[in-house]
Order: sequence, then C-alpha cells, then structure tokens
Amino acid sequence: MPGWGARASLYRDAVPPGWEVLQPPSFRASHGELDTYTDWLRAELARRTGPFKLAGHSFGAALVVLAAAREWAPVERLFLISPAGLPLSKPLPLAGLAFVRQLLAGVYPVRPALESAIGALVAPRSAVSLARDVYGLKLRDELAEVRRRGIPTTVISATSDTLTTCAQCREIAELAGGECVELDVSGGHVWFLAAPEELRRRLAG
Repeated sequence: MPGWGARASLYRDAVPPGWEVLQPPSFRASHGELDTYTDWLRAELARRTGPFKLAGHSFGAALVVLAAAREWAPVERLFLISPAGLPLSKPLPLAGLAFVRQLLAGVYPVRPALESAIGALVAPRSAVSLARDVYGLKLRDELAEVRRRGIPTTVISATSDTLTTCAQCREIAELAGGECVELDVSGGHVWFLAAPEELRRRLAG
C-alpha cells in the first residue's frame, strides 16, 4: 500500500516478485475523506483470496493495520514501512519541502513525483484534508488488537527519516507486539528509493 499521494509505480522496483502494489483512489475521487480509503481497501481485499501478507508505507501502513485489526480479510503477516498511525510532529510544510529536496537531489523519480504533485494540485483541499487526518492518526487500539490477534508484525524504519522517526516506529512495533528494524540508510521517508534491495529482502524474508 502506497503512502499519502504516492503512485504504485514508485514501489514496484522495491518489492519482491509476486507482490502486488495497489493504487489508492485519487484525492479528487476521495474528497480527502479517510473513509473512502478504508472502504476501498476493504473492497480490494474482498476481491482476492487470502490469507494475506500486507505491507504498507506511511499512510498505507496505517491502512493495513486497520485491515488486520478490523478483520477485513485474513492477515497472516504485516510489514509496516516508516508507518503513520500515531500523531506526527514534523510540520506539514517541512514535509512538503523534503519532497521537493528529494526530487531535486534525484532521490525521487520525476514521473511518479509529477503524478503525485498533479494529483494534489487538482484537488488541493482534499489533499490537505487527508494529510491532516494522517498526521493526527491514533491507532493505539488497532495496534493493540493486532498484538492480541498474534499477527507477526515487522516495522521497518530508517535513521534518516525525520517524519516517522525511529522512536515512533519503535513505539508502533511495541504496541503491535512486533519487531522494529532500524536501517542506517539515506533517503529519509522514502529511503526505499535509495535502497530498494533492502526492502525487497525484508519483504521476502
């Protein structure tokens, strides 16, 4: 599951063969409503045969936690990559600035970056509304339910990530009863673009 506003194509080089990267609804289609994304994911899982190994990045990680906790589908494993799910402290404008810096530095590929930017520009109110909801997520109860269900959970963080920090990732892992892997890699919140082989290896394990 991609993060806020991200395209599925951004992740395809960083997942093992056989993994499917889903494309969430656009900001315009969702009107920035969180329920649109949860309803969409529930419907997507209902069309497929489980049990599932689910992985999500950032906002996508929060969605797969909800899927597991609310039993939308049988889930046998969770991978939470720099996950949202607890309130974020980095100011939203600084997060946007980091995206621009990654683009200028060549970390973020141009085409998916432009597609994401256009998606936000077409429906700016919806994009900002969803971003604020993601920033304020409080999934402590859902993470505790994942732990209660005994679903193996791996949280993967990066020391260069200042949005979903290693400290926050450790807390999410503890709440879910899982493990937290901290990688010393560059790239910040999209570290897997700098080290795609590392994410492929973790997901294949």
